[in-house]
This record gives sequence, C-alpha cells and structure tokens, in this order.
Amino acid sequence: MPVRFVLTRARRFFIYRVLHVDDTPHRIALGIATGIFIAWTPTVGFQMALTLLLSWLLGANKLAGLPFVWVSNPFTMFFIYYPNYLLGKSILGGKYPNADFIEAINWSGNWIEKIQSWWAETWKVFEPLWLGSIIAGVILGTIVYFVTYRSIVAYRKHWYKTHPAREKF
Repeated sequence: MPVRFVLTRARRFFIYRVLHVDDTPHRIALGIATGIFIAWTPTVGFQMALTLLLSWLLGANKLAGLPFVWVSNPFTMFFIYYPNYLLGKSILGGKYPNADFIEAINWSGNWIEKIQSWWAETWKVFEPLWLGSIIAGVILGTIVYFVTYRSIVAYRKHWYKTHPAREKF
C-alpha cells in the first residue's frame, strides 16, 4: 500500500470516526488515551476487553479507544515492546540478565523442567517489560489525550462557525 493511501485513510478515520463522535471532547480524548495506554502494555489478546474495562472505570468513551489498541499487532509488537523492555531495564539499573529462550527450549530434561526453565527465562523479561510499558503508555496516553482534546475542541469550534444551521454534535 502506498503511504499516501494509508495517510489519507488515517486522516478520514480521525475526522469522521473521532471528531464526530457524539460525546464530550474530554470523554473521547480519554477513551483514545486509554486505548493507546493499553496498546503499549504487553496484554495482547486482552487489549480490547481491558480498554473497555478501563474506559468504563474512568468514565471515558468506551468505543473511541478500541481501534487504537490495534496499533500493537504481530507486525508492530517488536517495535513497541522491545524499546519498552529496554526502558524498564535501564530504569531498574540493568540488573536483569538477558533472557535466553533458545537455551530454555533446548534444555534437556523432562517436560516439567522445560516449562520451569521457560518460565525462569520469561521472568527475566517480565518486570522490565511491564515497567517500561507502563511508563511509555502513560507518557504516550497523556500526550494523545491533550492532542486529541485540543483537536476536537478546535475542530468543533470551526465546524460551528462554518455550519451555523447544523445541530451541535
């Protein structure tokens, strides 16, 4: 797909599916920020449900954030989660050794020992990945909230001026 096509689709999506949602700018922006935050956490497979739950708890628009969790998918996971892991590892002082999953798979022994070895390697990644993901998700979610909120307010002010006969949405 050409880049121009993707950018055009993204622009149209933002204009017609975000700016025109029948809700307050705060609730829409908070819903999108929630979706971005959840997308940056390693909760693949549960992200849509978590976005709905967190949006409900925060009083955000539940549907506005759902498309934004699709940012993290099998094609983008490495580019999202590896920097998060490095961020968490650097904050924790680099005390976590690198996980060696290949060694865990090839390790000889019965299947219980292999599972224990696999989990031991997974735990080496778990804490730094979650810490980095939460920090990056909070920062990106906050930025997205303010940019989206201001975009919605500015767009609606312009819309009301240029379409005075239309109902406010």
